Amino acid sequence: MTAIVRREQGRDADGIGIGWTDGIMRALAVAARFVAVNVMILLGAVIGLGLFGLMPAVVAGAAVLRGDGSAQGGLLRAYATQYRAQFVRANLAGIPFTVTGALLAADLTLLTRLAGPFSAVLLVLTIAVAAFALLVWVMTVALLSRHDDAPIAVLRAALLLTAASPAAGLGLLVVLAAWVVITAVAPILLPLVGVSIPLALVIRLIEARLERLARSDEH
Repeated sequence: MTAIVRREQGRDADGIGIGWTDGIMRALAVAARFVAVNVMILLGAVIGLGLFGLMPAVVAGAAVLRGDGSAQGGLLRAYATQYRAQFVRANLAGIPFTVTGALLAADLTLLTRLAGPFSAVLLVLTIAVAAFALLVWVMTVALLSRHDDAPIAVLRAALLLTAASPAAGLGLLVVLAAWVVITAVAPILLPLVGVSIPLALVIRLIEARLERLARSDEH
């Protein structure tokens, strides 16, 4: 009887050990995936000379994080395929955000030279517009990685969904703000997973929101 108990205890210990090992290996695989996607997004932006590479790089990264094609040919091939496919379409969708960003930057430059309560009001309005534009941009990236619609249709849908979901938008801003704080405390995360983790988080939140909307439409 004692020998049987010892054997069973040994099996339980082996099972626990295997479970811990599997858990560690899965965690390492997830971490490696985030690092790889982060590096590919940065390289994609550089290849596109920044201005023309940012949108397709982020959209391709979002598609890979959602699992589009990565199981068949690996992360790098899936990312390269998505990057080429999304290059023109993503850049066309990114034009309004480039213009908006330039106008906001010019506005902030002027506001720093002004003083008084009127400039404070303008600063608050500028920050609000910047936050809304950021949310629309994130929604546009998610929709581009999810659907094959024309850029103008994606932009229209992103604008409407963002305006109709203030609570979801606030949640996205909280997540992004929290990540900014985390990376400020641990800046080593920026070159490793500085883009991929917040992108994965906001994509997950947007996916959940879109699924709830789809279910409500069915009812």
